[in-house]
Amino acid sequence: MTLLAALVAFGHFLGFFALASALSLQLGLLRENPDADRVRRIARADRAMVGAALTVLAFGLLRVFYFDKGSAFYFANTFFQLKLALFVTGAILSQFPSAEYRRWRGALVRGAAPEVGAATLSRLKRLIHWQLVVILGMLLCASLMARGFGN
Repeated sequence: MTLLAALVAFGHFLGFFALASALSLQLGLLRENPDADRVRRIARADRAMVGAALTVLAFGLLRVFYFDKGSAFYFANTFFQLKLALFVTGAILSQFPSAEYRRWRGALVRGAAPEVGAATLSRLKRLIHWQLVVILGMLLCASLMARGFGN
C-alpha cells in the first residue's frame, strides 16, 4: 500500500466519523419549537452531514477505482453491493430531515419562529437514529469485505 492509498483510506474513514458526528449533533440539538440560534445550528449540522456524506462517497469511489483491490473485486462482492445499497438508503432517509430544516429556516427568514410539534420531532429523531444504524451497517460491511467475506 502506498502512502497515497493510505491517505485516501484515512479520508474515507474520516468521512464516516464526520457523518456520524454531524448526525449525533443534529440529534442533540433537536427540541420542540427551537429558537433562531438552534435552527441555525441544526442547519449547519445538516450541511456538515451532507459534506461528510459526499466525502465518504468521493473517497470511497477513489478507493474502488484507483486504489486497493480494484473495481472488479468490489463490484463482485456481496457486502460491497450491500454497502452501496445502505449508502443510498441513508441518503433517502436524510431527505425528510433536510427538507424540514429548510422549512424552519424559511420561517426564520419570514420573521417567524418555526413551530415543531412532538410528532415531527419524534419522526426526525427516529430517522436520524435509522441513519446512524445504516452507518453501522456500512461499517460492518466494510469490515467483512476486508476479511474476505462476500466473494
